[in-house]
Amino acid sequence: MPIPEEDDEKTRIIRRPAQAHSSGGDRTRPSMRRESEQPDDEGEMTRLVGPLRHTSKTEEESGDAPDPVVGWLVVLSGPGRGNARAIGYGQNSVGRDPEERISLAFGDASISRSKHCFIIYEPRKREYILRPGDGANLTYLNGALVSEPQPMKAGDLVEAGKTTLRFVPFCGPEFDWQEQPSAPRE
Repeated sequence: MPIPEEDDEKTRIIRRPAQAHSSGGDRTRPSMRRESEQPDDEGEMTRLVGPLRHTSKTEEESGDAPDPVVGWLVVLSGPGRGNARAIGYGQNSVGRDPEERISLAFGDASISRSKHCFIIYEPRKREYILRPGDGANLTYLNGALVSEPQPMKAGDLVEAGKTTLRFVPFCGPEFDWQEQPSAPRE
């Protein structure tokens, strides 16, 4: 199975019998090398020598708090019907790539892989804005083409490809995560 390359440098695989294993070797540049030795089923050792791989830290390890939810997109029709996706602070790219901030990876190939559209939550004014993406695929808000940024309100319908989404805000004039919680009004 090939090892995905993240750097321009190559990784070498060196196989040798397990009894010939020694813990020595060239250790002059440990920050530029990665060595991993594991016995395989035939008693040989596999040694991978190459650049260190970049690993992403989990939110707990990095100390970053998760982005609080400010609203949702709920899939009303299309392959992902019944699913919901959280909207975070700032600019949220929407597309079917799993790396998108709002990933609609449900099987609708008519949604752009990345940046089909953007949903923006602007915390100072506590407003939501839908703007078109960078690709050729179109986005519609309540049946109208989105060719420039458009304000959004609760219950709006967003069409991307063959998928229809309902916008459900959480933050807004009555609440935002940046304010201190208070007792409910009566």
